[in-house]
Amino acid sequence: MTLEQPGEPARALADSWVHRSARGIEYGVEQPSGKPESALAALFGALATTWRLRKTLWVLVLKEFKSRYRAQALGLAWSFAYPLIMMATVSLAFTHILKIRIPNFVVFYLIAAIFWQWFSNGTLAATGSFVENASLVKRTSFPRYLLPVAAVLANGINFLLEWVLVFGFYFVFPTAYRFNVTILALVPLSFLELMILVGVGLSTSALNVRYRDVYYIVTSVLTFGFWLSPLLYSTEMAPPTLRALLRLNPLAGVMEGARDVVMAGRWPRLENLLPAVATATVVFLIGCAVFRRQNLQLSDYV
Repeated sequence: MTLEQPGEPARALADSWVHRSARGIEYGVEQPSGKPESALAALFGALATTWRLRKTLWVLVLKEFKSRYRAQALGLAWSFAYPLIMMATVSLAFTHILKIRIPNFVVFYLIAAIFWQWFSNGTLAATGSFVENASLVKRTSFPRYLLPVAAVLANGINFLLEWVLVFGFYFVFPTAYRFNVTILALVPLSFLELMILVGVGLSTSALNVRYRDVYYIVTSVLTFGFWLSPLLYSTEMAPPTLRALLRLNPLAGVMEGARDVVMAGRWPRLENLLPAVATATVVFLIGCAVFRRQNLQLSDYV
C-alpha cells in the first residue's frame, strides 16, 4: 500500500491509499475491502484518464514520431519511399513475371499495404515501448499504458500521410477508383485497426518487459502474418474451405473493406466486416486484461 505509485491512474493521486493485488487495484480508504475495481470499471476509468491526459498523450506521440526521423537526411520522405518501392517490386513480380491478372493491381496492393504497414510498424514500436523508455517508467508517475498507445498513434500519422499516395494515383489509374459517400467508411475501418493495434500493443509491450524474446517472436509472427493477410490477393481468390479461416484475421476485413470503398464505391461487405469486428473486440479486451495483470510488475523487470 503506497501513495502516488508510478503508473497508477491520475485519479488515484487524489485518494489516500492505493491497494494493489493480483485481483486488481482498489483506491480510497486505509483498510481494503477485498473488492477491487472490476475489469469493466477499470477500462472505462482508463478511457476517462486518457481523455484527461490527452495533451500528455500528444506530447508522447510527437516524441515518438520525431525520434523516428532524427538524423535522417530524407526525414519524412521515407514514409512515402518504402511503400512506393514495395509497390513497384511486388507489381513487377506479380503482373509481369508471374502473370497474375488482378485489375489495377498497383492500387489494389497499395490500399492493403498501408494498413499492413501501420499494423507491422505500430506493433513493433508498441512492443518495445517500455524497454526503450525504461527511465520514464521508473522515475515518473503517469499511466503506463500511454506509452504503447502513443507508439501506435505515432505510426498512425504515417498511415494518414500514406493515403496521399493512394489518392495521388487517381491521376495515373483513374479507372481504379469509384468515389462516393462510401468513402466515409474509411474512418470506422481505421478505428477498427486502431482497436486491434492497441490490444496487441498492450499485451506484447507488457510481456516484452518480462520476457525479452517476445519482440523476436512478434517479428516472426509478422512475417507469417504478411502472407495470411490479403495484400497480394483477395479472400475470394482463396479456396472456399480457407475463406472462413482467412476472414478470422481482422486485418482481412479491414483491407477488403477499404478496397470495396475506394475501388468499388460500395460499403464494406458484412461477410468480411463482421468477423473482423468480432475478432478485433476480442483482441482488444485480451490486450487490456494482459496489461492489467502485468502492469503491477513492470517496474520490477524494466
